[in-house]
Amino acid sequence: MADYDDERPDWREIDRKRDRSGHGGGGGKEEKKDRPPDRWAAGRRKEALDRLFMGEKGTIEHDKAYRKLHNAYGSERFAATAKKYFEKYGPPDDTPTLILVLDTKDEDIILKVFEKFTATYSQLSTRHKEDILRKLSIMALTDKSREMRAQAQKLMEELNNRAQEAG
Repeated sequence: MADYDDERPDWREIDRKRDRSGHGGGGGKEEKKDRPPDRWAAGRRKEALDRLFMGEKGTIEHDKAYRKLHNAYGSERFAATAKKYFEKYGPPDDTPTLILVLDTKDEDIILKVFEKFTATYSQLSTRHKEDILRKLSIMALTDKSREMRAQAQKLMEELNNRAQEAG
């Protein structure tokens, strides 16, 4: 009986054999080398790097403030929320939010948005250009402040001239 016990493998040896076999699903180092790179992880790394280079606008706090700005639209707290956002982060980078912010009726914010439109207009899509011109024409006709109506009209004409020169 002692001979039989010596031939029988112990559990450590069984586990070692199992780890070396190709069937068990416990992949070894060779298997990791053959596997293609993880696209999901690569995308997450790229997103993290992009956020890093965005500075303040790449933070979670910015995302919360941005959502808060959109959620406040149409309420009494919209102007105050927009003012806080502009003080901390400056004008938003996307055109739809810039157009949204024009409804604050705060002249400082509106003038900053106009500057942003002037700086980025040539790089925008046709749809965003049309949306900007549409909003400016509405402002030129309906804003309560005579000065803001004049500013909106002036910017609209300038952007129209740029569009005609480019196209």
